[in-house]
Amino acid sequence: MKNRKFLLFAAIATLTFTTYSCNGNKSEGATEAAATEETAAPEKPLVFAEFVDLDLSSYGIPVVTKAPKDAKVIKSTTEGEVFVYGGKLFKLTFSIHEGTAEESVGIIKEITGDKEMNPGFDKFVAEDPTGFMKQNKEGKLAFTHGVTTGQSSVIIQEGMGFDQSPDQFTDYSADDIKLMYEAAKATVAK
Repeated sequence: MKNRKFLLFAAIATLTFTTYSCNGNKSEGATEAAATEETAAPEKPLVFAEFVDLDLSSYGIPVVTKAPKDAKVIKSTTEGEVFVYGGKLFKLTFSIHEGTAEESVGIIKEITGDKEMNPGFDKFVAEDPTGFMKQNKEGKLAFTHGVTTGQSSVIIQEGMGFDQSPDQFTDYSADDIKLMYEAAKATVAK
């Protein structure tokens, strides 16, 4: 029972982080960001076939994931969490949770699908025992995927904290989310 309460707390914390990271304050500095976007060259589209293995074990996350070749790993201010930053359109959050991936993802999925706790939730568009992709009422996608690593699991979600993102961009297209989900699903325990 104690373990289930901890998993529920961890799931709520993860869901809160995901909600925060995807709803950053876009109005602050909007003029400056718009001017930068107008003069910046468009980013080259990312292609999964060009991704390389990225070992996160030296950062305390015992997995190998797929990421763009120039991706950077950024340590979070939250213990047990790191970000993979592959540019404006590719950001993943990796966090350690107790229990198996199936248990952790199951709890997060239960909370995510609860329309009282998450009124913006519309439907699950993809799901399996270790992951799911959801759609909100505005049509935006988000995902959670888990990898079991011995006695714990690593939970992977799209995006990163607005305050820790080098570009503070959080408005991903459906194709961006699907590409990040493909990378998350290719992640293996080390």
